[in-house]
Amino acid sequence: MAMSRPVLSVEGLNIHFHTRRGVVHAVDDVTFDIHPGEIVALVGESGSGKSVTSLSMMGLLPRIGHITGGRLLFQPDGQAPVDLARAPERDLRRVRGGGIGMIFQEPMTSLNPAMTVGEQIAEGLVLHGQADSHAAMARAADLLAAVGITDPHKRVGSYPHQMSGGMRQRVMIAIAIACRPALLIADEPTTALDVTTQAQILDILKRLRHDTGMAVLFITHNLSLVEAFADRVMVMYAGQVVECGRAADVMAAPRHPYARALLDCLPVRHLGALGTDALPELPTIRGHPPDLAHRPAGCAFATRCDMAGSACRVGHPDLQVVDAARGHATRCIAWRDMATVACP
Repeated sequence: MAMSRPVLSVEGLNIHFHTRRGVVHAVDDVTFDIHPGEIVALVGESGSGKSVTSLSMMGLLPRIGHITGGRLLFQPDGQAPVDLARAPERDLRRVRGGGIGMIFQEPMTSLNPAMTVGEQIAEGLVLHGQADSHAAMARAADLLAAVGITDPHKRVGSYPHQMSGGMRQRVMIAIAIACRPALLIADEPTTALDVTTQAQILDILKRLRHDTGMAVLFITHNLSLVEAFADRVMVMYAGQVVECGRAADVMAAPRHPYARALLDCLPVRHLGALGTDALPELPTIRGHPPDLAHRPAGCAFATRCDMAGSACRVGHPDLQVVDAARGHATRCIAWRDMATVACP
């Protein structure tokens, strides 16, 4: 894929939450680019900073959350760059749903139960001046058809409770892409969906990427979805990106102990290990993530890592280049030792 100017450049992003327990360092020095037509997966367990990072791009952080450093440079083709970290609210309103679309985690709670799905799709088109109310409703039916909902002209009059979970998620996609955004943020778009519906949702997103050239930031805790869906992956832990690179490279040869441990927990990687269809006892990651209100010195994963040495418990480890040509980097000073151990 030819690399053009990034549609989004995140540079040294830091986000703090001011709580009664103290200042929580929710996002710590996160840097990455997303290019047009690219799917980038942001992976990590709950509380790792994935959703907070995405909400900061939309100016939707809760009141106790503040961007304390870095830039969020949104620069779609043909438009002047906007630093979303410092943009006034009026500029953020133009970006939300216009330049950047977002699919939220819970379609049932994200959709308005008192409005038809057609009205909710049309609302963004009218708000961003792309259609009047009549044309917007016609466009809503077209969008429902585009995301695979049958009988779309009838379904525009349906309410969210009259639809299945998979259909509601398709409606969320239709709302997010209505204004032809340059960037689509998909925050856990397949959570609570069955495997067949998950595959259908991901196929829709891949087709939309191909047809429109929009970039996709795919946020998930499900590593099994990443290799087949994403071009690149970033693994987050304790508010930091601990490994990044091409999805196939990271999945085949992770160079951070946390990324390796996550992959080792996938049942599919152990099928056949005993010569039968039975699964062996799966490995687990011992311990707990650190308290981000009292972040320890050194590597955030050191207390849970079997490879950790004394050097891992001091300083602030930076990303180490594994393969510059392939964009592979890790926040582990012992990554070369991992290269001698094959993945299962």
